[in-house]
Amino acid sequence: MEIEKLRDYAVLVEGLTKKFGDVTVVDDLNLKVKRGEIFGLLGSDGAGKTTTMQMLCGILAPSAGLMFVDGHNVEREPDAIRSAIGYMSQDFTLYLDMTVEENINFMADLRGIPEAERERQKERLLLFSRMEPFRNRRAGALSGGMKKKLALSCALIHFPTVLILDEPTTGVDPLSRSELWKILYEFIAQGITVLISTPYMDEAERCHRIAMMQEGKIIACGTPANLKKLIKQKVCSFKTDRINQACRILREELFTPGHVYGDRIRLFLDVPDVELPKTQEGLAAREINVRECSEVAPTMDDVFMSLLQDSAGDRGKKSWIPFRSSDMGGKPVIVSGITKKFGDFTAVNNVSFEVARGTVFGLLGPNGAGKTTVIKILCGLSPPTAGRAEVGRCDIATHSRLVKGRIGYMSQLFSLYPDLTVEQNLDFYGSIYDLSRKEKKIKKGWVIELSGLKGKERYLTSELAGGWKQKLALGCAVMHQPAVLFLDEPTSGVDPVARMEFWDIIYRLSEEGITTIVTTHFMDEAERCNILGLMNEGRLVALGAPGELKADLPVNFYEVSTFSVLECYNKLLSLDFIDQAALFGDKIHIMTDRGETPVRDKLQAVGVSIEGISGITPSLEDVFVYYITAGRGVQQ
Repeated sequence: MEIEKLRDYAVLVEGLTKKFGDVTVVDDLNLKVKRGEIFGLLGSDGAGKTTTMQMLCGILAPSAGLMFVDGHNVEREPDAIRSAIGYMSQDFTLYLDMTVEENINFMADLRGIPEAERERQKERLLLFSRMEPFRNRRAGALSGGMKKKLALSCALIHFPTVLILDEPTTGVDPLSRSELWKILYEFIAQGITVLISTPYMDEAERCHRIAMMQEGKIIACGTPANLKKLIKQKVCSFKTDRINQACRILREELFTPGHVYGDRIRLFLDVPDVELPKTQEGLAAREINVRECSEVAPTMDDVFMSLLQDSAGDRGKKSWIPFRSSDMGGKPVIVSGITKKFGDFTAVNNVSFEVARGTVFGLLGPNGAGKTTVIKILCGLSPPTAGRAEVGRCDIATHSRLVKGRIGYMSQLFSLYPDLTVEQNLDFYGSIYDLSRKEKKIKKGWVIELSGLKGKERYLTSELAGGWKQKLALGCAVMHQPAVLFLDEPTSGVDPVARMEFWDIIYRLSEEGITTIVTTHFMDEAERCNILGLMNEGRLVALGAPGELKADLPVNFYEVSTFSVLECYNKLLSLDFIDQAALFGDKIHIMTDRGETPVRDKLQAVGVSIEGISGITPSLEDVFVYYITAGRGVQQ
């Protein structure tokens, strides 16, 4: 390997292959990560991301190929590699009975860091991570987001050259994710290179470059902007007040499937100037009026689905068996001033909202906001301390048994029995719901069709891929035709294509009258909800359609282009009128209450050299962070 080439890259991989028996997990991988960049690895479960990272860290030996990190051969120079890298796995290791400070000290001792240097670095990490007030708290008593920040601090204690992070933000709320990324920005500014895998498409936008993996191979690599150019079709969207009917007509009569994103429908068209007017005319002829038709910028989610859909196999263009929820009239969910206290602690504080029939209602909030408690109350599992609620036209306090018969529930772990076959799981749930033999047979056929498991009825559930498990669990949850369906982070661990198919099913159920209440940490999924309720510290702090929540923010968002990204970013952080700043590849996004011209003038006055500045539409993550940090709410 040429010395000059090694100096240019923080990570250099050629022909990397890993086999477990006859199974090839990583297949002839070539990878170049430049020094000082954030490089993202994206792919579905089983794509080979974690195996690649573990080989780069020296945890796994490759079957073939060469690997260099910071100019060192990973296999031949293990001591140099241990010094050069910081590694944070998905199952990061913390000692839960030790305090925050003790965990950091222990990792520093393992690294052999001198005490004086250890103390300096520890104080910096506690400051960056905002963990200083919790330095004496046991790790086991920390929230999920704080544990992640502590694990990241432990990985950074020896100031590595290359930081390797395997899905570091999975399972934490957007505010905690934002804080983790701020820590990364601080160290990127100091020259550390970051190699990160993530299931969040909005996080992929923050990377300088991205490699998309499928079945152990890299299928595309480039900047987010360049990857978006790979999409063959154009992305278009429009609004309509009859969103479910419009989707059905698009799918069944106009043969142009659309996907619901909040109060809009998105379409993929070859020639928008020709096809979009025809689509509008076709819907108008069926008494569906549409407005705000336009071509829109593609997202990284669109890129991922476009690249993976062809290689995903026959994942299902399944026929749909009619399946209707009974119409009980009125609104199936009515919540009025519910409060829940545990001793002196108020978990839910005077929350009120209503959900119309067939609506997909998203419940968002940071860890500990009260979302799970609200769902437990609505499912009749935990009585409220004050207030009242109706679910399926039943009062949860006086008719909790009836409520349980009118709801379906799907947890993050899918509520399936892994040692039972697909058919046995369906029989079990059919018996729980007290379905007759004839009805059970009909519903089993419906679920098999729904989940694409025809011919796999005798497979053990543990043998199924994540997307199949997900759809099977959903089918089990609605076999008894519930009025209301509760989904608790239902798409964790499945790839974006499977997630898209899952949400298509949710909207088919929505068309047929099932009301859905869903919790999620994926902001792109929150975009798909008709209405969002944002909770913080037990209160409902925002309520509305995704588009409304973005439009109602009393602050402005801008994208800044600059020739010196890290220098500009650091200066922006020091300006008191900049409320928020975040790196997005080679651009910077800022939040401020100032207009575009004053922002440009102020930046130039303090010596920030910028190439351009333009207004952008805030993301849902921006909405989330604004309401959580500003402490504003819809309830008094």
